[in-house]
Amino acid sequence: MSQPQAFDPVASAYDTNFTHTQIGQYVRSIVQSRLTQHFTSGNHILELGCGTGEDALWLAEHGVHVTATDVSEGMLATTRAKCAGNPLVQVNPLDLRHLPTNVTASYDGVFSNFGPMNCLAEWRTLAAWLAQRVKKGGIVGLGVMSPFCLWEPLWHGVHGNWRTATRRWRKSIPFQPEGVSEPIQITYPAIKRITNDFTPHFQRVFVRGIGLFLPPSDVYGAVEKRPQLLKRLMSLEHRFASWPKLSLLADHYWIELERK
Repeated sequence: MSQPQAFDPVASAYDTNFTHTQIGQYVRSIVQSRLTQHFTSGNHILELGCGTGEDALWLAEHGVHVTATDVSEGMLATTRAKCAGNPLVQVNPLDLRHLPTNVTASYDGVFSNFGPMNCLAEWRTLAAWLAQRVKKGGIVGLGVMSPFCLWEPLWHGVHGNWRTATRRWRKSIPFQPEGVSEPIQITYPAIKRITNDFTPHFQRVFVRGIGLFLPPSDVYGAVEKRPQLLKRLMSLEHRFASWPKLSLLADHYWIELERK
C-alpha cells in the first residue's frame, strides 16, 4: 500500500472548511467566470489538482468534458463520489512531480485551481508536457498562491505568529499534516517565474489577483463572523482585485497562458 499523500488528511473536511464557506464560494466564482470565457460545451479539458471535484462537476453541468486529476487518493475518492453518474467527468490519479509519458490525449484547455502549482519547484517540465497535449490557441489557467499575500504578515504579525506571517517570504516550506510520513515542499512563485517557465510554448494573456482584500482560508472563520466587515471586503475585492499590478499582493493570482 502506498504512503498517504500530504493532502489526504484534509480531503474529508475541505468542502466544509473552504468550498462551502461564503468566501470560498465567492473566490471560486471568480475563477469559474474566467473558465466560462474559454471553455464551452463540448470541449475536453484537463484539470490538474482537482481537489474534491467542485470545479469539475460545475464544468460538466455546463456540458464540458473534464479529466479531473489529483495526486491525493483522498481527494480523488471525494471527487468520484461527488461526480458519480456524470458521464462528462473522468477521474484519474496524476502526480505533477512525476508526469507520465504515456498520456497522449489532446485537450482544448487546462486549468488548475487554488494552489496545486505551488507543489512544484519548477514549471518548465510541466509546460513542455502540456505543450504536447494542449491544442494550439488553447488556454492554460492556473490559480497560484502568491509570494506576497498582504493578509498574512498583517494578520499573523499582529497576533505574534511571525513564522506564519513570513512563511511566503521563504523559498519553500514543508507541508506535513499529522499521519503523513513525507512532507510536500510548498513554493510561492512570482508571476514572472511562471510566465518565463511557460514562455517556450505559451504566452501570457491574462493575470489578476484573487483574495487581495479577502483573507486566506485559515482566517475565513474570523472574518465571516463579522458580516459587515465581510461585505466591505467583498466590495473592495470586486473593485480592485482585478488590477494586474496588485496581483502579487493577493492570496492567489490567476494567470492564463495561451498555447502558441
